[in-house]
Amino acid sequence: MIIYTYGHEYPVTSVKETNDKYNVYICTDSTNGGFCRILSVKDKSVFPELVEWLSKTADPSVFTDYIEHFMFEDMLCIVMKYTQGIKLADKCDTEGMPLRERLELCRKILERAVLLDIPDYFLDKCMNFDDIIVESDLTVSFNYPIEDIMDSRECAPMKKVEKLLRRMFAREIERKVPDELIAFFKELPDLAGSNMIELYSRYYMMMTRLVERDAGDEEPKSIWYKLWALIKKGWVKLKKILIFVLLAAAVVYLVFTINTSGSSKKKQPNFDSIGTVIIDKNR
Repeated sequence: MIIYTYGHEYPVTSVKETNDKYNVYICTDSTNGGFCRILSVKDKSVFPELVEWLSKTADPSVFTDYIEHFMFEDMLCIVMKYTQGIKLADKCDTEGMPLRERLELCRKILERAVLLDIPDYFLDKCMNFDDIIVESDLTVSFNYPIEDIMDSRECAPMKKVEKLLRRMFAREIERKVPDELIAFFKELPDLAGSNMIELYSRYYMMMTRLVERDAGDEEPKSIWYKLWALIKKGWVKLKKILIFVLLAAAVVYLVFTINTSGSSKKKQPNFDSIGTVIIDKNR
């Protein structure tokens, strides 16, 4: 199957979803290369309002992940860039990324969002751990699950960005180090109420300070982390003492057993009587 418009062809490689309201296809982009995701809307009643909104909101010359929209077989097709690769969720679950790598990865996520000037609705859709694709060199791409675009476009994209950042640095937030990162997260709720450019600017300054002083795994400041560290440290020492005590007890028991065995061999049985019969030892 090929979905096409004037001058563009999109050969379908897989059908991702289909129902009575829409179809979702993964296609190859014969013009630009790579893959694209096409949402094919069936409900004709939403076409006029949706086309008007798309024309005003999504500028493909800037927001290049949005390719185009057009009519095909009485359906409205919305074409978005699609990338196959490792999801951010899988990368975080399978790799123990150090702080510096996570800092750089989040910088690239925010930077790409700024450079693409992603409209709020699309930003809300792509700021999920399953919809951010990360290459081995930390190149970042976004996918856009926009199936609800015909029903509701109410969103809070900056809250999604805040949630993503907090999850990426959950370890440091719990440990309350390093100071620069914790200070950034204290002001993040206010930044989330501003715009992506302001958020990226503050994040970049925080990251620069951390990199300049080569911040890494620092001592945690949370009282619970400190308590747990003391317990672990104490257990290591206690375990060594217990091993020593057990070994010493084993040696003492072994020596006692050998001595008891040797002395029992030297003793001869001494019978003074058998039942009521008295044995005369002088005879």
